[in-house]
Amino acid sequence: MKKIHLVLAISLVVLQAGVLADTKLQEDSGVEVLEDGNVRDPAPTSQQIASLVARTKKNMIRMRAGTFDMGDWGHEVNPEGLPFDGYPQSKPLHKVKLTSFSMSKYPVTYGEFDIFSAALRLPRANQHKLFLSSRTADHPALVSWYGAKEYCQWIGKQAGLAMDLPTEAQWEYAARSGGKRNLFPTDNGKEEKGRNFPSYDQKKEDGGRIRVGQFPPNPAGFHDFGVNGEWANDWYAVDYYATSPRENPKGPPSGEERVARGNLGHLYMNMQRNGMNPADKAGSWPLLLDEPRGGKKEIPYTKFSGQEYVGFRCVVN
Repeated sequence: MKKIHLVLAISLVVLQAGVLADTKLQEDSGVEVLEDGNVRDPAPTSQQIASLVARTKKNMIRMRAGTFDMGDWGHEVNPEGLPFDGYPQSKPLHKVKLTSFSMSKYPVTYGEFDIFSAALRLPRANQHKLFLSSRTADHPALVSWYGAKEYCQWIGKQAGLAMDLPTEAQWEYAARSGGKRNLFPTDNGKEEKGRNFPSYDQKKEDGGRIRVGQFPPNPAGFHDFGVNGEWANDWYAVDYYATSPRENPKGPPSGEERVARGNLGHLYMNMQRNGMNPADKAGSWPLLLDEPRGGKKEIPYTKFSGQEYVGFRCVVN
C-alpha cells in the first residue's frame, strides 16, 4: 500500500470527455491506494462518527400513522378510466395502513457513506469513471442494495436506534407527503424542471447527477424524492399489490430482486416502481488514478459499488 497526493481534498475528479484529471491526495490525509488499485480512506475518528450520528438524527422527519391508497389511482381521475401508466406492477390500487415512523429528509450522500466504508476498513464504493464526475461529498450515494441496507443498520447501531431501509409502503407514503394524491413527489405535485426538479442542463453542470437538497422539499419536508431511484427493503414481485396485506406490508417473503422506487427512467410517474438486482458489483474496471503504472490495469470493483443509479434513505421504526 502507498499514499498518494491530491490536488483538492480527497475527492477523485474527472475531466470532461472522460479524461481523468491529475488525481492526488493530501500528503497527510492518510488515504491509501491498496495493492489492487482501490482507494481507502483512513478510519474515522469518534468525533466524525458522533457528528454523522447527530446530523442523521437531526434530519429525521416523523410521519404519523395513517391509511392511504397505494398504487396507480389514474383510473379514478382520468377520462375514460385510464391509468397513469400501462404497467402491472403499479396495480391494483389498494388500501395500506402504516404505523408511525421517521425517515431521512435527504438521501444518504457519499460523504456519509464514505465514513461508513472507512469505519469497516473498506475501500470507497463507485470509483469507476462513470461515477467520479458526480461523486462529491454532497452527491447521493448510488450503491448496491446491500450497501444501503448495511449502512442504515450500521448508523442505527451507532445512534442506538432501530434503523433500516424503508419498506416500499413507507417510501411511497413519505414521497406522497402522508399518502396525498400527488402524482410527483415535489413541493406542488407537479414536475417543473429547473425549479422543483433538475433539468438536463442542471444535471450536466453538476457532473450528471444533482447534489442533495438543491430543490424545494415536498409538503412533508423531504427533499429529492424522484430525482434518482431509491432502494426499499422489500423483495420485488410484479403482482405483489394484489396480495399485499393491509397493515404495514413488507413485501414478499423471498425473491430475486429488491424494490427500487423513484425516477427509474422508463415509466410515467416519478414514483415509479421496479425490481432491481441487489447484488454487489462484480468484475473489474480500468485503473483511473494518475500513477506511473498507467490506466490500463484492471482492478476489482469495490464492495457496495452500485450496478444502477439507485440511492437510498433510512428509517427509524
